[in-house]
Amino acid sequence: METWANQDELGRQLGIDAQSVGDLLVAAGLKVGRQATDDALDRGLAEPDVSPLGRPFVRWRAEEVLPLLEPLAEQLKASPARREPESAPRRRPASKQAAPKPSVQVPGTTFDVVVALHAYAAPSPGPTGWAYVNQETRETTSGGLPDATDREGELVAALHLLDHLAPDAHLLVRSSSEPLVKTATVWAPTWRRNGWKKRDGQEPPHVDLVKELFAKIEARKGRTRFGLGASDDELILAAAQAAVVAARETPL
Repeated sequence: METWANQDELGRQLGIDAQSVGDLLVAAGLKVGRQATDDALDRGLAEPDVSPLGRPFVRWRAEEVLPLLEPLAEQLKASPARREPESAPRRRPASKQAAPKPSVQVPGTTFDVVVALHAYAAPSPGPTGWAYVNQETRETTSGGLPDATDREGELVAALHLLDHLAPDAHLLVRSSSEPLVKTATVWAPTWRRNGWKKRDGQEPPHVDLVKELFAKIEARKGRTRFGLGASDDELILAAAQAAVVAARETPL
């Protein structure tokens, strides 16, 4: 018999609060805002419902969703973020060097740093630009690859971000790229368990970059989450524009 649960019920089974469950659902690529993603609905992992008071909410197929969230929940419960932050002055991250962990979370989130990330290649493969924009400071970082795909650009951007962020800062990466979000949150752990092979026995695309990204995420002390954002989001658009410029400025 199938068991369906709302966020409160999932939280009780995971030992975390409902808001944290929502963060993990976003990180797992199953939720955007208050809605389940099309992928989650298509896979039968989620189902829209309405409360007795007429409020819409999402029910989750517990037996399938819980195994996806349990590893993330354990990381969350073990994370230093659950302790009271130290009172220390904030400093803007310096380029190309690890920045100190901020002491104040980004307003409206449970993260210290939130970025919007995008990559662009036309043709693909071809000159590729990547960029990410800091949600709080609006600082933009970008770069280019002479001959790559947009998927490679996204992975390189994420690697660059992790290399230049303090390892104990709690990070949310927002992207309109479903492949990037799923690779970082769902697919990479599964591929590793399967000897870095997909279900069909084939090697995942850009597996060397994926391995490097997954290793860096696991090595961090702070939480690292990837969430799916709308393509018309203001900051994702800003990152996309910066990526286009970077691609055009990348020599052939």
